[in-house]
Amino acid sequence: MIKIVEEKPMDLTGYTLVEGFPGLGLVGTIAANYLVEKLKFDIYGHIESDFFLPIVRIHNGKPRQPSTIYVNQEHKIVVVYSEQIIPKTYTQELAKAVVDWAEKRGINRIISLEGVYTQDKSNAEDIYGIACNDKAKEELQKYGVKLVEEGVTSGVSSMILLELLKKETITGYCLLGKVSVIEDYRSAAICLEKLASILNLNIDTQPLLKEAKRVESLLTRQMQELKEVHNNVRKFEESSHPLMYT
Repeated sequence: MIKIVEEKPMDLTGYTLVEGFPGLGLVGTIAANYLVEKLKFDIYGHIESDFFLPIVRIHNGKPRQPSTIYVNQEHKIVVVYSEQIIPKTYTQELAKAVVDWAEKRGINRIISLEGVYTQDKSNAEDIYGIACNDKAKEELQKYGVKLVEEGVTSGVSSMILLELLKKETITGYCLLGKVSVIEDYRSAAICLEKLASILNLNIDTQPLLKEAKRVESLLTRQMQELKEVHNNVRKFEESSHPLMYT
């Protein structure tokens, strides 16, 4: 069961829905949460479902829904994201519920934020895109997004794209940033910068990049420590003599 609960229903005709369900590098979740906090979105509603784990995060002294919907009337943007990973068996049902609700409320564009692993390690700031139709492809090309012509995608974002194929009143696409770590703040920042240019938003992503440097520094230190432990164990094994039992 998936139910979209609207605390303050309103006409969202002409709005853009930004989706940030958890995926590779948690890019969508990190970027969507940052967008909501920096541009001071209002709570619109939340998603209820029995697939959410019985875990509740406390924020500003109050329990927070696992998946929340926010709205910014000034910029005509709706943001929906989840802090819990969506089980694979529910991704299609969730995608259909979100797209059907968006259509009902008059939203005419859905932009998903995601991460992607790629063998291309150059140009870390490149953003890839997957479009649901020709109109979406043209928009991605206009903003310098590299189109994914062939490949495979997964998760809620991929199912949303499939649902959009059935709709005539909504266009949409997925923005994908290159991912290299489990929580990729740098990729989230780069994705958010591209989104800001598309939606004409003024948002400072430096705090996200600062967090990326902190995480990268921590990972580098951990890797160095693991390397030192490995070297110490190897030296011990090389210098020790086999035990003799009689």
